[in-house]
Amino acid sequence: MAVDDGYTVALLHMDGADTSTTFTDESGKTWTANGNAQIDTAQSVFGGASGLFDGTGDYLSASDHADWQLDGGSDSNAWTIDFRVRFNGDPGTGVKGFIQQRTDNNNWWSLFLSNNQLVWLVYSGGISIVDIRQNWNPATATWYHVALVKNGTTGYLHFIDGTQSGLTTTDTSTIPDFSGNVRIGRHTDSTGTSFDLDGWMDEFRISKGIARWTANFTPPTSPYYTTFAPQVIWI
Repeated sequence: MAVDDGYTVALLHMDGADTSTTFTDESGKTWTANGNAQIDTAQSVFGGASGLFDGTGDYLSASDHADWQLDGGSDSNAWTIDFRVRFNGDPGTGVKGFIQQRTDNNNWWSLFLSNNQLVWLVYSGGISIVDIRQNWNPATATWYHVALVKNGTTGYLHFIDGTQSGLTTTDTSTIPDFSGNVRIGRHTDSTGTSFDLDGWMDEFRISKGIARWTANFTPPTSPYYTTFAPQVIWI
């Protein structure tokens, strides 16, 4: 199925029937709902539903794929992860996982919230080779648009609701091609301890080979489109 452009390697609208455990990825990848992860029609940004995660064992997982090698696109130093998130319970303490690819305790990349910091960590061979942290103090019962952008050799940018958080962080480290599942809604640290999201997610997208935003922007006001509209030519 065609997605919004040639850069999108994962796109989950989190739509469907209430309590369904089927999460459709417009890129064609298969995601498995773990724990009680399910579609919830009580909350949404677009489409009338979102993904519900209860903070205790709920996450989505997809098998290893070449697309998860983020530093391996047409522009090997550019990619974007963005999504909507709404927290249930106090987001200001503890750890809330957003997305991670993990081989083992010593080899993984992960984006998560930790004690009012949005954190991007890459562990390789048991060593932290990338550690990017920006302050963020989210509230409960509020939808946020979150974006992590790697802009070539310029570095990493965090955006919350279209506003850059902190400064662009320069880091020339190449993210290794890890094996292992990608999990949405879970972060597991270097000790093997897991931290799950307590809340909802919507419009989850991974883009490879493009830095979608490099300056402040207005978050999208409609779902990411999944097919190209036919072109009409008048003769």
